[in-house]
Amino acid sequence: MKLIEFIPSQPKSTAAGYPEPGKVHVPKWYKEGELHFTSPNGEVINGMKSCVPFLDIMISGYMLTTPTDIHVTIDKDGKQKLGWDYAGPVLTERPAQMGATIPRPEGHSVNGLIWESQWGWKTPRGWSVIVTHPYNRFDLPFTTVSAFMESDRFISNGNIPFFIKEGFEGIIPKGTPYAQVIPVKRASWTHRHAFELTGIAKELGKKVSLNKHFYKKFQWVRKVYE
Repeated sequence: MKLIEFIPSQPKSTAAGYPEPGKVHVPKWYKEGELHFTSPNGEVINGMKSCVPFLDIMISGYMLTTPTDIHVTIDKDGKQKLGWDYAGPVLTERPAQMGATIPRPEGHSVNGLIWESQWGWKTPRGWSVIVTHPYNRFDLPFTTVSAFMESDRFISNGNIPFFIKEGFEGIIPKGTPYAQVIPVKRASWTHRHAFELTGIAKELGKKVSLNKHFYKKFQWVRKVYE
């Protein structure tokens, strides 16, 4: 089993926001989601929870979490203000001119923010990490920017940019996942257009339609992140 080491920027006595496996942070809306549903003509159809890849990406890797409640208020001029009770750094705001050519996610504030990560990470030689917004977590009141890092060489904690949704006012609770870290093995790739495999792909599609559990039972490979 491969080992990823999370390196705190603070002494053990004050370290917070400990990274955790993605499986710890399956949201309530997923747990309450449908496995199957019945169409108007009475046909039983696979629901969201029948899609193994949808959940698989959500529970892959590790989550960086907020070390404190983050209080978001809107002042009389309509500007969002962010505050927290944690003694250490949590986030900072960038001026709108920084990265001005980057398209902002629709419905988000123009000014970018930065998660001041409390943790760095080190992977085995030849392994990097994808750092991204928690996959499929469109319910979060912010969107974290994605990056690819050579974490077998650069192991320091870094700043992770994000944008907050316009008009959001409330509390981002302590322990909220704000970034997902997924180890990936580096390799050189090329590509081709494999028309001769079209038939095989169609046959697999038919098997999935006839057996609702075909993919999970015969195709899926369980990944382990502890």
